[in-house]
Amino acid sequence: MVRGVFITGTDTGVGKTIAAAGIASVLRQSGINIGVMKPIASGDRRDAILLRQAAATSDALDLINPIFFSQPLAPSMAAQIDGREVGWEAIRQGFELLSEIHPFLIVEGVGGIAVPLSSDYQVIDMIKQFQLPLLIVAHSHLGTINHTTLTVAYAKQHGVTPMGIILNTRQPVTDDPSLLSNPAEIYRLTKIPILGTLPFDSRCQQTAPSAAFLRQHICNHLNLLPIYQLAEY
Repeated sequence: MVRGVFITGTDTGVGKTIAAAGIASVLRQSGINIGVMKPIASGDRRDAILLRQAAATSDALDLINPIFFSQPLAPSMAAQIDGREVGWEAIRQGFELLSEIHPFLIVEGVGGIAVPLSSDYQVIDMIKQFQLPLLIVAHSHLGTINHTTLTVAYAKQHGVTPMGIILNTRQPVTDDPSLLSNPAEIYRLTKIPILGTLPFDSRCQQTAPSAAFLRQHICNHLNLLPIYQLAEY
């Protein structure tokens, strides 16, 4: 059984990569041999590049991100435009090789949990195939209760109970009282642990935020004990 965590989101651009890269950097700094993977990317490979930098690994980019489409669309549509199919065998081989090199893997999905990867395959199917614990990244602001509870319900419908939820603030918020109440309400509705809320920081919007910043950002605001427990046992 491969040890690691699969990070998905309630939406595209919700902050999956910042969370994944930050956690990877923290674990690497702690002396854990960690690998990262972004099986499918659409539009650009910046997420995969940031993951590799944060994990301080020399793994080839094509191993970390075996499937790349030029258009920033759901992979099912991006593949059609590029005139090719998702290379499932390349993803499987990449996952297996990375799991042999690294005892612990952080895998970042593409978009949300129900994003179509092909005509009959979604992100949730990849999660089930990899058999890694699921971590959800969601917005922290007004509206997140609906998105997050639906994502949790969809995961459970497919037999996957998430291990935790991270709330992320991607833009400055000046008047949103729900920021204070959302964590408790989401937990009440889902019974999934809230690992913390990442506040807005403009450095998160940079193309390549430093590993030192990512570590501080994650360590200051998240409870990483459940992830350490996955890495150690």
